[in-house]
Amino acid sequence: MNVVTVVIPAYNSQDTIRRAIDSCRDIERCRILVVDDGSTDATATVARDAGAEVIAQSNAGASHARRNGISHSSTDFIALLDADDELIPDGVTESVRMLQSDPDLCVVGGRVIGVDPNGREHLLERHYRAVSTEDLLLTGFGPWPPAAAVMRRSAFDRAARLSIPSLDTRYAEDYEMIIRLSMVGRVGMHDQPATRYRLYAGKSSHAPTRAIADKEAIRKHYASATGIRANLMSFQEIKGAAYTRAARTAWANGRKTSAVTWILRSIMVAPKILPGKLLKRISRPAPSRE
Repeated sequence: MNVVTVVIPAYNSQDTIRRAIDSCRDIERCRILVVDDGSTDATATVARDAGAEVIAQSNAGASHARRNGISHSSTDFIALLDADDELIPDGVTESVRMLQSDPDLCVVGGRVIGVDPNGREHLLERHYRAVSTEDLLLTGFGPWPPAAAVMRRSAFDRAARLSIPSLDTRYAEDYEMIIRLSMVGRVGMHDQPATRYRLYAGKSSHAPTRAIADKEAIRKHYASATGIRANLMSFQEIKGAAYTRAARTAWANGRKTSAVTWILRSIMVAPKILPGKLLKRISRPAPSRE
């Protein structure tokens, strides 16, 4: 009997989906479920050939694909894996073990190995000592990408039924998910690496202003609903952070001229940041969220 379902939303991912599926094979009693989000390439065929179950849907985005996959699961625990990332079985197993041993835990996350565009791997810094609703709203970003964690299916269902309505955002849906989970149970952590995460490759890297604006909309929504006072970003701060993110992405992908352009734009909206300090910021290793 399966214990954990790995849900993989996939859109035009024929070049990476087999690697993602293969990374799940050594997870004990694991069901691998790929949700083909209206791909126009051979994603579904490659996924089936690799041994995964495939559900097809019209293109609706990763968040809808994740929810669709979860709705088709029947296991106690769920892991969410993007089609260009990989799970690390020992880390996933430790998350499941902790959930099985403590019914008050609703989700457990491990460490993240970041993979740069040039293939270099490094253990990403952890920015949380503990994760609570207040911590999440005050800090303003999630503790890990979705694949680093395993969640309890019953907790996901309880979180979906909260009286606070969820927001239908295009970006930062994983941030909202962890906020809602933190409202129905405890969030646990361990030090085993649980995922290899492709940096500067996610959809938020291509639309940083919208991604950060959606994240701030989520913060505002839940801060208002819970009475937690969060220091929200102004529109100017959102733009400055987005331009810095765009500069970091361009720099990591070897587009140095483009990175400099984004640096100059960032300085225009945040003139107190010196160019040298900003350059140092974008060229250092990435944090554990995109």
